[in-house]
Amino acid sequence: MKLSYAEYFHSELQSVVVEPREPQMEFPLHDHDFNELVIVLSGNGWHIVNDDPHFITCGEIFYIDAEDHHEFEKVKDLRLINILYCPNRLSLGADAVRPLLFSTGKADGMSRHWQVTEDVLSQLNPVIDSLVTESKKNDPLSKAMAEALFIQLNVALYRNRFPVDGADFPRPVRLGHVLSYMRHNCMEEVDAEELAERFGYSARNFHKMFRDATGTTPRSYLTKLRINHAMRALLRTDDSITDIAYDSGFNDSNYFSFCFSKLTGVSPSEFRGNARHARVDRGPMM
Repeated sequence: MKLSYAEYFHSELQSVVVEPREPQMEFPLHDHDFNELVIVLSGNGWHIVNDDPHFITCGEIFYIDAEDHHEFEKVKDLRLINILYCPNRLSLGADAVRPLLFSTGKADGMSRHWQVTEDVLSQLNPVIDSLVTESKKNDPLSKAMAEALFIQLNVALYRNRFPVDGADFPRPVRLGHVLSYMRHNCMEEVDAEELAERFGYSARNFHKMFRDATGTTPRSYLTKLRINHAMRALLRTDDSITDIAYDSGFNDSNYFSFCFSKLTGVSPSEFRGNARHARVDRGPMM
């Protein structure tokens, strides 16, 4: 399925459009005639980008290019801000800024998948609100203002980013850093009480804060991260199901298969087989 300019951009003047998704429901595989910035506000779900699964929750940032394909599955209370933009229509931005924001989002070796803390998201709410207002207007000055706000938003996100894999782990105590730590260490034993103490939370407050922000418990989140890791291994390697289970942090391959089937609706072997058939049917990406 392809989403076209005409569905979202109602004027040739528009270069940026904001599409809040509160909630974001499951959405099938699709691509666009435009680029997209996805900001995850809260909740959780699976975001599959170019066949690469990501279990997502608050503070995650994705840059989706027009040639990418992605989908949302098994979402729970997921809230997003989707900002659609047409690089060829943008008129503002210094030469030093434009490659950072509008090429592929891979400046300085960073991937197109970042994370920011919840306090950064809160600070950026006024910018997003203003961008929503200006992007709806149909005059040259509003176009210029919308682009200026869009650049401000992207620069702020970039300045406050940290990698979702836990590299260069920041020191301040924020939920985003807890999530990054769990992602980086999900194949190891992670105890929720020890995690709370490590980051300066009481056990009770930690569980409540975690559920309020992510829509799930620390234990469930950890299990989904491990399944996420296993899904990638099933897609990219020929390793046995048992080896993948242990490499993904499970001590029992039967329990791994039970958790995998519960979360995805298919067994690990069925998932691998379905993915390979889908690749054959789709053919090589251009």
